[in-house]
Amino acid sequence: MATSNPLLIQARDRGWKVEAAVRGIAGTLVLASVLLALRDIRWLWLTAFVGANLLQSSLTGWCLMSNFLAMLGVGREKHA
Repeated sequence: MATSNPLLIQARDRGWKVEAAVRGIAGTLVLASVLLALRDIRWLWLTAFVGANLLQSSLTGWCLMSNFLAMLGVGREKHA
């Protein structure tokens, strides 16, 4: 479904495949670590690590996960 409001367009539809993948991975890790923390509280260190990396990335503009995903070819245009 197309929309004229640019705020409603999903990141992957704008070509932000790497950034969308980083957010998806970060969200998955946070949710997984919170669930695992129900068994062992030390899993919350993973949540803190992910949060610290997201903050660092927002301040510096550099993200190791985005570089890793780019090396794997995420976001590369396919040419027929």
